[in-house]
Amino acid sequence: MKDCSWLLKSPATDDFKNIRPGNFKCVSDRTNTSPCGGYNCIAWAAGKRDKWWWPTAGDPCAFWPIPIDPIDPVTLEQFRKAFEFEGYSVCSHSRFERGYEKIAIFVDDSKEPTHAARMLSNGAWTSKMGDGEDIEHGTLTVIEGKLYGKAVAFMKRNNPLFQRPGILMRVLSRLRKFLKIDER
Repeated sequence: MKDCSWLLKSPATDDFKNIRPGNFKCVSDRTNTSPCGGYNCIAWAAGKRDKWWWPTAGDPCAFWPIPIDPIDPVTLEQFRKAFEFEGYSVCSHSRFERGYEKIAIFVDDSKEPTHAARMLSNGAWTSKMGDGEDIEHGTLTVIEGKLYGKAVAFMKRNNPLFQRPGILMRVLSRLRKFLKIDER
């Protein structure tokens, strides 16, 4: 059941100082009952929902797409490299750019990565809240606070659906005609 009310309650209000009713939307059920907690924000930002992504060696519940740095595995550089492996490249801002899908990496006060969010084709952002729900939020500042810190690194990759938003609608329209589904 979708219930993101916990984001608005203490201590969550300290964790997410800018979150308010109306500036985010709960869009999925919790995954904390899934094996290993389901997927997390890092996987969700990469467009995956099958594993919990974190650079933890020896943890059967953790997945990392690149070799884990044995000396300092949880660094912004390691997260950038992991997303580069997924086809992203570093960019300078979080603004919408036609033709690209973007992610934002958050760090805490000690500059350690804590969270990642992905931009949707409408320019809003989506975040997986730990083993909780997925949410949509209009800006990255909505989820800034004590828990996730601040978005400091941005990356993008080509996405044909972002280049021509009408292409998906044309494909769906042709599919409806083929399947003889009334479009009204």
